[in-house]
Amino acid sequence: MATTFAALIFRPAEIPDRALSQGFAVALGGWDVASPRLFVAPLPGVPGYVAAYYSSGEPAGGGDELDHLSELFEDELSPPVAVLDAAEGLGHAGATIFALVFSEEVVHDDGWRFEASGFVRHFVREGEDGLEAGVETPDRSDLVAVDVDLPETATAQEERDATDRAIRPHRGSTFLAAELGAPVLGALMGGLFAPDRRVAVHLVEPGPGSIAAEVKRLNRVLRREDGRGAKAEPPPPVRGVAPPATYAAFARAYDWADPADPEDLYRELALGAVEGTLRFLREDELRGHEREPGWDAAAARQLYPIARLSGSALGGGAAQRAIVALGADGEALWVVRGGTSAAPAGPTFGELLRYLSLGWSRRGDAEEDLIGALMLRARLRSLGG
Repeated sequence: MATTFAALIFRPAEIPDRALSQGFAVALGGWDVASPRLFVAPLPGVPGYVAAYYSSGEPAGGGDELDHLSELFEDELSPPVAVLDAAEGLGHAGATIFALVFSEEVVHDDGWRFEASGFVRHFVREGEDGLEAGVETPDRSDLVAVDVDLPETATAQEERDATDRAIRPHRGSTFLAAELGAPVLGALMGGLFAPDRRVAVHLVEPGPGSIAAEVKRLNRVLRREDGRGAKAEPPPPVRGVAPPATYAAFARAYDWADPADPEDLYRELALGAVEGTLRFLREDELRGHEREPGWDAAAARQLYPIARLSGSALGGGAAQRAIVALGADGEALWVVRGGTSAAPAGPTFGELLRYLSLGWSRRGDAEEDLIGALMLRARLRSLGG
């Protein structure tokens, strides 16, 4: 069976798993890829380096997967670029990432080197008019046809050998071998069948610890105090639904009593179906949901209310009120109207918190890319993607 893959090559001390997870999530923000797969494997033949292999997880043919990989890695915000940005944000500036998109199904061997200062790309592929090779940097782009000289009597094997000789100097894997001082393609082929660990692709990590960290990030941005006004006891159950552990972590860390902002309103939000003005529910409001008309249907779905949502002040119409509720997994958010109509909100709980902190921050290019990915991914999910 023909092999098709895309891989990043890097020093593990420079690129932590969190940078891989967030970087790929940002790069995939506008792509309809429901179950991306990312795993890391050692490269014994390339000392000091490991590889991270990406695939879409879609049950498509090799040609469809190659088209996806090619388009994704040629995008301006490609996975290597987004991973470098994420690594820098985590304190790992100055890293270098190499990448290869390769297929045996057709001639496709596309190698890259990415640094903060730019990139270099060498590739050979089957174009519309035959084999073509290219070199690309931020300042130049060269593309030439690759000629294969063959006598008319050449056998199929002789044609394969001649083609290999003609394209070898142009291969991305040849470029990477020179850069890394070791044969790369064979090592990557071996790594495909020796995964060390899987890396989940998340814009924001799930779990109580991550939620607590996101709340503290938001508090810093808003110049608030961690846990001010928080209750010593855990949040109450609502209609028999216990608060997810992620919400308990949120409630312990959030600033419930900022004297500079007693209304505590987040205005003009636009994150999937979370649109308008949001205010996190206080304990008395949570207890009030025991008497909320129609909330039984939401409780039957194990939804836990966490915030009230009202229409935008700029909308010009009557405010349409809704409740943002947290699913039993402690991650998925739902917008509940009238206690009965529940629809996916789009963002996860952690993504909502990161969006809020980014919205009130001064943002560089990497942060703009992240908030853009948050909005794109939330919109896709809210529409059922």
